[in-house]
Amino acid sequence: MDNNIPLVSVIIATYNSEMFIEGRLLDLINQSIFDKTEIIIIDSGSEQNEQKIVMPFLTKYPNFKYFRTEERETIYKAWNRGIRLSKGQFITNANCDDRLDKDGLNVLSKYLLDNPHIALVYADQYLTDTPYLNYYQIKNKKLHKFPDFNRILQLEYCLVGSQPMWRSSLHFKDNIWFDEKYEICGDHEFELNISQYYDMSHLKIPLGSFYKSSKRENKEYQDYNRTRSEGKEISELYTEKYINNIPLDELKRLKDDYGKWIIIPPAIAYTLKKISSLTKGPYVLSFEFLYHFNSLILLRLGEFERAKVICEKFLKY
Repeated sequence: MDNNIPLVSVIIATYNSEMFIEGRLLDLINQSIFDKTEIIIIDSGSEQNEQKIVMPFLTKYPNFKYFRTEERETIYKAWNRGIRLSKGQFITNANCDDRLDKDGLNVLSKYLLDNPHIALVYADQYLTDTPYLNYYQIKNKKLHKFPDFNRILQLEYCLVGSQPMWRSSLHFKDNIWFDEKYEICGDHEFELNISQYYDMSHLKIPLGSFYKSSKRENKEYQDYNRTRSEGKEISELYTEKYINNIPLDELKRLKDDYGKWIIIPPAIAYTLKKISSLTKGPYVLSFEFLYHFNSLILLRLGEFERAKVICEKFLKY
């Protein structure tokens, strides 16, 4: 690889994140492969003083870049803007209030270098509701273990978390970008789009931390109805694509494997799902998803009457 080309491009989108951004930049400077990274900051018309905080970093470090827009953009439009300015072999986003193990970028990029068939990699995260802490102050607190990559589970859930790393070729070669119409769930849409063509991988080790505000200030909790609406739209779109694009013999296997779940009364399925959620158990597909998934399988197989029965059973519940 050309020594002038960074290994990793780190994209930061900031809007009114003055209290977090300096800690985020210091966190990235302390990365073990900082000299192999470029840090691209997209200021989406922030009303606060991020620009003043960023300026000393721009002066001191040539691998820092800063761009400000006059108007506020969605985070996904800001990420796309930053990616178009990037030159790295791999890309990761860096949310202002998240933090990393000092070897986090190195571990993720090394995995992609060693596994050329993997398009995106993600790891586990520690959770905290205390702001301003670095990774080592949070370490060994509450650990969130993400599930291994599974295409069907991914159709309902965003499995990847907030600190993945992926290949820049997904954008510049395959023309896969973040859909800028979304405000909250665009990362899930992006990951589902990737998984139509490539595999992803989960590292069963914590490499970062996620700040979950006790005041529900994280974007996904500020407008829960929009979060649900976007998630439902994305899930339905890619579930239909998945069903329509797999071979018929595989479809018949899925019918046998997943058809048995809709025999369970919806009230019991809902209770099992609730118990799993409350006990932090394994990710369980909801009965809403399972009914939708099975009805699409039956429709593609031409079993229209059976699909109708399933839909009527679900609507009755």
